[in-house]
Order: sequence, then structure tokens, then C-alpha cells
Amino acid sequence: MQTSNVSDTELYLFENLIAFDNITHFVSSRKGGYSKGVFQGLNIGFNVGDDDWNVLRNRKILSDAVNIPIDSFTFANQCHGSNINFAGSSLRGCGSSDEKSSLEDTDGMITSTPGICITVQVADCVPVLLYDSENHIAAVIHAGWKGTIGQITGKTLEKMIHFCSSKPVNIYAGIGPSIGPCCYEVGQNVYKELKYKGISKKDIIIPSKQKDKYYFNLWQANKKQLTDLGVKPENIEEAAICTKCNNESFYSSRASDGKTGRFASGIMLKKK
Repeated sequence: MQTSNVSDTELYLFENLIAFDNITHFVSSRKGGYSKGVFQGLNIGFNVGDDDWNVLRNRKILSDAVNIPIDSFTFANQCHGSNINFAGSSLRGCGSSDEKSSLEDTDGMITSTPGICITVQVADCVPVLLYDSENHIAAVIHAGWKGTIGQITGKTLEKMIHFCSSKPVNIYAGIGPSIGPCCYEVGQNVYKELKYKGISKKDIIIPSKQKDKYYFNLWQANKKQLTDLGVKPENIEEAAICTKCNNESFYSSRASDGKTGRFASGIMLKKK
């Protein structure tokens, strides 16, 4: 990834997506912003306990930094599931200035409409960006452990294939900062779900030194969903940045005992 600094705002960009001048994308950080205390920095999340006025001002900072009008952002009410919605022109601006107007129960969005910045909010979960370079289709995904087990990244790509005529060979992906396999320790409940779903590769589930504990590699699990459907490994860029290890730059729920802000990842199609 590359970093880009605009005033006091630090953004992260995928090198494989920068190559396409007909899209805009970003991963924000927590640096800059108006939020204080446990939300210190550029908190983008309305529903975490921060002051709404600070969040709105933070979103305006982000809007200016990426040069996208705030009413062009579309946010979802994420539910740690695998529901995916198509975002057309009627959904432009949903959730951009308040929580109430966010798309309901949605963790993945696909758009073929230029001028809509589909955006997810995260604080340890994996943000995934997809771009179909042939058909000019974009998608954004919020993949926590439940969404990852529910195959949300693979399901999003399948929808692009079936409804948008996307071909996996034309897909470019960015797997953003999230809690890494170095820190994401899970218990028997998650392990049993993974085994039940057939997710048991050694590079995805790694035994911990603690009894009945395992490290879950969310990055590899979501990457595998893409490669299993035919996306070229060389078209997938992993940030490989652990949010817990880098809590000074990114919000991390685990590093903050569940009380923290959210950073954002988004992608927008430009007109050809």
C-alpha cells in the first residue's frame, strides 16, 4: 500500500488499484479529526458512542481529503452478516450524514453507477475492495469473522459474475488493514464454526499455545474465497497491516476493549 497525506489526514491506497484512473479508492486512518478520548482521531462511525457532530465533521474532512462530495458517500448499517446490496443512483448519499438513512443489514455493496462512493466502516474486521476493470463495476465488503465464515467476499464476487457479467480474471482486489493472524485469537466456538464450514487450512487456522485457542487468518481466508473463484493471486493486494499492532494509526476493537471508533474504506467509479 501507499500512504497519502492531505493536511493532517493520512490515507492508504492500494497500488494495484491506483493504476486505474477511472476509479477513486481509499482506506482512511485515525490520524487527524475532531474526536476525543477513546475515539481520538478521525472517527467515521456514528453508532459507536462518539459525538455525532464530531463524526460529521470528521466525514467532511475525509470528503475533502479524497475529493468526493459528502453526499456521494453511501454507508450501510453493517450487521456482521453476508447480505449484499446493489447501490444504484437512488442510494447515493444514504447514511452519509446520519446513521438513520444507512442501508439496512448490509455488509457488502456493488455498484455500476459512477459517482457513488460505496463505503464500509471497520475496527479490526477486514475491508475488501473489488474492481472489475473490464465492465467498470466496483464492490466493497465488510468481512468480520462471521461474514468471512459466511463467505461474504466470495458471494459478492458471485453476484458480480451472475448479475454484472464480471469475469474473475478481470477482478482486482484490495484486502485492507484489519486484525492480523498475529493477534486474532479465537476460541472453540469460532473454531467449530470454521470446521463445520470446511475452513480448516493450516494457513487459515493456526493453533495457539493456549489450550483450545486458535489464530484465525482473516486475510488468507478472504483471499482464498477470491482465488477459489478464479481471481488471479497477482491481482490481489494485501495490506498485511494488523490494526491491533498499529492501534495508533487504525482503530482496533480488541486493542481498546470494544470501545473505539471506526476507520473507513471506500471505492467510487468515475465516468469513463
